[in-house]
Amino acid sequence: MKTAFAPILVALLVIACAAAYEESAMQETCPAGTDPFVEYRLFFGRGTADGMVSEEEWTAFLASEITSRFPEGLTVLDAYGQWQSGSGEPIREQSKVVLILAPPGDAPREQTEAIAEAYKSRFDQESVLRAITDACVAF
Repeated sequence: MKTAFAPILVALLVIACAAAYEESAMQETCPAGTDPFVEYRLFFGRGTADGMVSEEEWTAFLASEITSRFPEGLTVLDAYGQWQSGSGEPIREQSKVVLILAPPGDAPREQTEAIAEAYKSRFDQESVLRAITDACVAF
């Protein structure tokens, strides 16, 4: 019985070491006076089958789903986006882009995943584009 847990323990150890190495390597690449953070960019299309996500609906979603998860701060940009539908046609729509800077770790990534799922569910969206990059930040 004990040997059945050995592969699981080894896998967990490898994951923990990889995460520690990644954070350590990022710290070494950040210039003096900056700290390693992760930048999350979320792209929310506002077009729906019934029209468009209104400013009021967006503001309510921002408060309940995004600000509640990232009360330390974020940035919201108005945008105009375009993507290719399954039939090959370009779909153009007003969009919102949310920028979030957070310390490295799994929790912020999981929170952005939950935000994307909530938006897709609430506004019947096919997807929410998420981009994740390392950043060196100074406040």
